[in-house]
Amino acid sequence: LNAAQWRQAKRAYWGVESGFHQRLDASTNEDQCRVRNRNGVWVLGMFRRLAVSLFAEWRSRDTKRRHATMTDFQSEMGAEHASYAMRFITTRYPTFRKRS
Repeated sequence: LNAAQWRQAKRAYWGVESGFHQRLDASTNEDQCRVRNRNGVWVLGMFRRLAVSLFAEWRSRDTKRRHATMTDFQSEMGAEHASYAMRFITTRYPTFRKRS
């Protein structure tokens, strides 16, 4: 690669890192995840990517939401249901029963 092609390749890499991966780190606290089971990490990662993708689609459908955050998305989708779902998939022994 010449210098211009190398620069373009590096910018493209950091564009991905700064966009989608930054959302995963900041919005879903991916770096603080304590799950160590290989399958659990994979499934949780898929759910996180699905949530970020749904957020991006939700935000793109309305120009007033241009500055919306993942928190806004979670609030609109129902914070109680989102927290219940996250608690279910991150708990060591998941159950469908409501907490007492």
